[in-house]
Amino acid sequence: MRTIRILTLGNSFSGNALRYLKRIAEGTDAVRFEVGQADLGGCSLEKHWNLSKYTEKQPELKTYNLWKNDDGTSVEMNLQESLVAKPWDIIVLQQVSQGSWRRETFEPWLEQLHDMVSVVAPQARIMLHQTWAYRTDSPYLTENCMTQEVMHNRIHDNYQYYADKYNCVILPSGDAVNNARQAPGCKYLWPDTEYDFQHPVAPLLPKQENSFAVGWHWKFTQAANGIPELALDTNHLNARGCYLSSAVWFEAMAGISIHDSQYTPDDLALSDVEFLRDIAHLTPKK
Repeated sequence: MRTIRILTLGNSFSGNALRYLKRIAEGTDAVRFEVGQADLGGCSLEKHWNLSKYTEKQPELKTYNLWKNDDGTSVEMNLQESLVAKPWDIIVLQQVSQGSWRRETFEPWLEQLHDMVSVVAPQARIMLHQTWAYRTDSPYLTENCMTQEVMHNRIHDNYQYYADKYNCVILPSGDAVNNARQAPGCKYLWPDTEYDFQHPVAPLLPKQENSFAVGWHWKFTQAANGIPELALDTNHLNARGCYLSSAVWFEAMAGISIHDSQYTPDDLALSDVEFLRDIAHLTPKK
């Protein structure tokens, strides 16, 4: 069985894509994944680079929880240590989602991180994780006078530009999510006109059929004194979106069809899994 060792240098969006990856591989007899995560929530390429420069002078600072041991303890390292922790086959770089649609936010930090990886871990293939556009009801889209389609197109073009510039493979999570959203009968419709947003009652939620984002959910915060609050997350992927992204990563990294994996998530309907597999398989990887 072939082992693929991957290191992600990203944020929670990397975590979304990794959610089912190991289990998808376990559904085959051909490959397994070892994963290290140099990820920080909301972290941009610029912040990753700045942290690396700081830890050059202060190596005792461990910026990432790279993985957990079997006993539950965390392995903490800085970027310099992370790059040589294992003989990585693939190292994934990713811009923060709110910067991914703005080309000027990538440089010079992408180039600097790319060059560092090329020198310190020359055996690794560098891949770029293409993020996805936010759900159509995202306040961020309204605030930036932008549609979901515009955000997706700019993200797509930016990752293609930098993949060409640095000769990298794209992990097209964003394209796959967009393709699924554009499939017949899969449009997300909002708002739910029958839901009382002014007086919501837990655990009831608005209708969210065809969503690939977490969307409306109930959360408990200390500020609310234990009272559940209705919250909206239009950015991160739900189980459907995570499985789709993991399937895309699996095909791009392993070179094996997602249809060859016997793994089916317990939290998804079989018909949905088959649809998502088809989308992942038909989304070009280059």
